[in-house]
Amino acid sequence: MGFRLKDFLLDLAKGPYVIDKSEGEIDAAEKSWIYFKRVLYWIYISVWIGAVMYTVFNISQSLNTYLDKPVRTKVTVDRSSHGTMVFPTISICNNNRISKDFLDKNPIIKRLTNNIQRSGSINWTDPDILPYIGLTYKDLYRFTTNWEDTAIMCTHAGVRYCSQLQNRTEDIMQEDYGPTGKCFRFNPNGAIRSKTGDYGAIYLRLNVNRRDYSDPSDEVIFHVAIHHHTQYSVTRNTGIQISPGFKYKIGVRPTERIELDISQGGRCNKSLKTNSYGAYDLESCHMECRDRILNSKCGCVIWQPPIDTEKYKTCNLKEINECGFPEYVKFVMEESDPMVAANPDCYTCPVPCENTVYSLQTTTTALSREWAYQKYLKEGKRFNYTVDDFLNNFVVMEVYFTDMYIDKIQQIPAYNFWNLLADVGGFMGLFLGASIFTLIELVTKMGKNVYKYSKSSDNK
Repeated sequence: MGFRLKDFLLDLAKGPYVIDKSEGEIDAAEKSWIYFKRVLYWIYISVWIGAVMYTVFNISQSLNTYLDKPVRTKVTVDRSSHGTMVFPTISICNNNRISKDFLDKNPIIKRLTNNIQRSGSINWTDPDILPYIGLTYKDLYRFTTNWEDTAIMCTHAGVRYCSQLQNRTEDIMQEDYGPTGKCFRFNPNGAIRSKTGDYGAIYLRLNVNRRDYSDPSDEVIFHVAIHHHTQYSVTRNTGIQISPGFKYKIGVRPTERIELDISQGGRCNKSLKTNSYGAYDLESCHMECRDRILNSKCGCVIWQPPIDTEKYKTCNLKEINECGFPEYVKFVMEESDPMVAANPDCYTCPVPCENTVYSLQTTTTALSREWAYQKYLKEGKRFNYTVDDFLNNFVVMEVYFTDMYIDKIQQIPAYNFWNLLADVGGFMGLFLGASIFTLIELVTKMGKNVYKYSKSSDNK
C-alpha cells in the first residue's frame, strides 16, 4: 500500500500511551492514569511546538539583521612609532588671479577677461582680438606672482631654510592651476617628515603683493588648505583665509577614516581609489563630474585637471566666453539645490574608503608695528615698502603638529556571519536543547522512522 501520511499522523496523535486492552480488562484507576499521561504528553508537545516557533522567529530576526549589514564605528588613538610623521601639503593661493601689471600692459586682454567674468558679448571677429582667442586661463595665471616673490621666508624647525629641504627627485613646491588661480603646493609629495611642537614647525612669511591686485574690490587674502599630499584640495571650498598684518599659528592633527564597502553595509566603493585629482574623495569626485559636464557640452574644460587621464582639451578665451563660463556658473548654482540639478549624480558621490584629514587649531595675533619697523630697516629697499606696507602686505603662518598621535575612525561590521551563527546556536540550545549533533541525530531518527513506517504499511 505504501506510505500514507494520513495514517502516520493519526498514529502520532494517539501518542505513546495507547490502551491495547479491552475496557473490561482494566480498572478505572489504571485508565485514569493512562489518560493523565496522555494529557502530559500533549502539554509537552505543545510547549515544544511553541519553543520551536519562538526559536524560528528569533532566528529569522537574526537573519534579517545580518542581511541588513549593520555597522558600528570604532575610534582609536595611535601614537606614531617613527618619532616623526609625514607633514601635510600646504596649498596657498593668492586671491589675485591675474597680475595688474600684466593687464595694464595688455589692455585688450583686460577688456576680454572683464567681459568674460560679466558674461558680456565679445566681437571675436575684431582684428585686435583675434591674436588672443587661443589664450587659456592658465596662460593668464602664469603672469601672477611666483613662489620666490610670495614666500619671502620659509624655514623648518626654526633653523633650516626650506630650500635646504629640496630633495633631488622631489620638488618642495609645485604650481597648480584651478578655479582659485595659480596655487603653490608646498610639500606636494609628502617628502617632509616632522615632529611635534615648534621644533617641527614650518614657518612661512608670505607677501600678498597688494599693489598687483587687478580688481580693487577683491579681498586681499590668501586661500590656504592643509591636506594630505595625495589630494588636490580646492582651497576656496575646503580651506581657510588668511589676511596680511597677522600671524597665524596652526596646529594640525591627522585623522584617518576607514569606511566599509557598500557590499559590507558601508557607504564607500572600493573600486574608487584615484581619479584625475589624485586620491579619491568627495571634492575630487565633484570636480571630476564638473569636468565631464563641461567637456560634454563645450568640448573642453576651463581648468586642466592635475592628472589628466581623460586627455581633455583646455578651453580658450572664446570657448570660455561662449560656453565654458556660463555652464560653470550654472553648475555652481545647482550646488545650492542638488534635488533639481540636471546631473544629480555629481552630488551623490560615495565617501572614500580611506581618507586622511587634518583637524586645525588656529590662533591669530596681529603683527606689531615694531615688527614691521624692523623688517623695514632690513628689507625696505628690497621691496620699496614703508612700515605700513609691511603690515598691509605680509602675513606669517606657522604650521605644526599638536602631538604625535593619529586619530583613527574605522567602520566595522556590527553583526557578521559568526554573530549570526552564535545567535542561532544560542536560540536552539536555550529553547530546544539542541545542537548541531542533536539536529543530525534527530533528522537521522526521523528518516529511519518514516522508512520503517512506510515498510510496515507496505506489508499490511
